Amino acid sequence: MRKLGILGILGISGILGSTLYGLPALAQTSPPERPNFFAIYPPAPRGTFQPGRPPASTASRDPDLIGPKPFYRSPETWLFGGALDWRYRNGSKDTRGGYIASGRYTLDYIRANPKDGDERGGVRLQVVSESEGPRGTALNRVRASEAYIFYRFLLPGVDATVRAGQFVIPFGLAAVYDTPLQPIQSLYEKSLGLRIDTGAMLEGSYGPYRYYVAATTGSGPNRSDFDGNKVVVMRLESMFRTQAESGRLQLGGSILTGRGPLTTSTTQLPASGTSSARQFIDKTRMAADAIYKLEKLQARGEIVFGADDQNPVWGYFGEGNLAIARHITAVGLIRSWKFGDKPQSATALGAGANYQFNRGITLRALYEYERDVPSKAGGGKATIEQRFTLQTRLNF
Repeated sequence: MRKLGILGILGISGILGSTLYGLPALAQTSPPERPNFFAIYPPAPRGTFQPGRPPASTASRDPDLIGPKPFYRSPETWLFGGALDWRYRNGSKDTRGGYIASGRYTLDYIRANPKDGDERGGVRLQVVSESEGPRGTALNRVRASEAYIFYRFLLPGVDATVRAGQFVIPFGLAAVYDTPLQPIQSLYEKSLGLRIDTGAMLEGSYGPYRYYVAATTGSGPNRSDFDGNKVVVMRLESMFRTQAESGRLQLGGSILTGRGPLTTSTTQLPASGTSSARQFIDKTRMAADAIYKLEKLQARGEIVFGADDQNPVWGYFGEGNLAIARHITAVGLIRSWKFGDKPQSATALGAGANYQFNRGITLRALYEYERDVPSKAGGGKATIEQRFTLQTRLNF
């Protein structure tokens, strides 16, 4: 009994001692490690959603490789979507006043795989009403924009979609960023003179990567091939998530070679992407682009360089969007392109704000400062333009 009592006392003392000595350890526990917003990891498994509108007007019909993927419950689906772009513009060179800049109407017929809900094939027809000039104020033209057929092949570990017709070329940010009905445009107008072209494309995914290979006429939509030379474009992209729950980073690289429109500091494309260029030149382009999303911040940018014939060209574009209040986003942009015909260049800075009334109506206000330098033949003297644009975008 005496031994048992001693053992009991020792046991109780051990428990109390371990408890007391454990208290400092608990008090000294380090706080949880803060997430590293710039550490990247493979994306998590994707969810699904039933589309109610056609996908965005981009080179890929599924440009977001992390967000929920389209899932079609019916073997045959028809989707219609429209958008109207009303603007008030007050610039030092533009026509001042309010006007409807363009209207875009998209119809998709989709044949789906009833087993997994993926697209198996289909047809897209997109029609745009616009003005003849790039900054006109009257809707006096109706043109086809995207118009193609596509079919998807499924193979173990890889998928491939063949597309033929008029489509967004897979180069730079234009491949994943739908901008024609926005006041802000990336580099494609000045760097390529093209956004939509006629030809054939193979695109798909392999593991974490999405790939594109396209051969097009280089003349743009709704036109015949002027010189018979083709443009070849290749692109590879991937997306990652960051340690922060809402963070994601998309990286892309593109290469283009062929004969395309000759561009100048005054080159602009209407919403349909139709080019009026009559002069063409051998082009080589390489691009690196990125899109970063984190909570209230969304930033995107691209760097493009190459040559027109033997003359080097290069430029960059950056855009940042920061949510500063409910429904309100602050916007900033920078854009610059150096042409092969020196000292010709086009540079722009801009700042503004967006107000999202609901999913269907967005109000945008943008101030832009542009500095254009013509070629030596054009005088080489810089011109400055300041422009304020107020846009109401209606999606239905």
